[in-house]
Amino acid sequence: MQYSNFVLVHRYFMSLIIFIVLLHVSTGAVSAVVAAPLNDDAAKRQHAYELYADYRKHFPQVEEIEPRAAIDFLEAADVVFLDVRKTEEQQVSMIPGAITKETFMDNLERYRGKRIIAYCTISYRSGKLAAKLERKGISVVNLKAGLLGWVHAGGPLVRQQQPVQQLHVYGRKWDLAPAGIETIFFKWYQMVIAD
Repeated sequence: MQYSNFVLVHRYFMSLIIFIVLLHVSTGAVSAVVAAPLNDDAAKRQHAYELYADYRKHFPQVEEIEPRAAIDFLEAADVVFLDVRKTEEQQVSMIPGAITKETFMDNLERYRGKRIIAYCTISYRSGKLAAKLERKGISVVNLKAGLLGWVHAGGPLVRQQQPVQQLHVYGRKWDLAPAGIETIFFKWYQMVIAD
């Protein structure tokens, strides 16, 4: 009797593992493993912009800004860059002078009247936040193609105010940074519990 219970439990867990793998393949979480690799910067940039265009369908009303134009605002006193990524991602690198979502939400009055440029890896999470804030009367501009667009446009990254050439791209699917930028990403099982 004990042996048959073991077999049932084993089959259950194997079925669960297969389900999780199939779920991730079907949702694209591991599609980069199956897809042909993108080897040149132009192809990576184009793919990042294609992904962003697809995600943008979820927040079409949100104003966006091209990365090259956003780079020109780095030194502007009336512009705030808003990083909506997880702490683990921010610890790898951020746009110089950027603030976290938590800092922004805790100090909304402090940033009133400033131009807010939100971003994440590909600007999906930031676009969703911008749409949510827009409904509350808070204007936020979304960085087109996110940090991937930013680094492809030559935008700088820092960690603790020091220049770095590393970028957390959330997952393998978004491993589209140009040559010279080291990418770091969550494993698929970390992404399952991450959001």
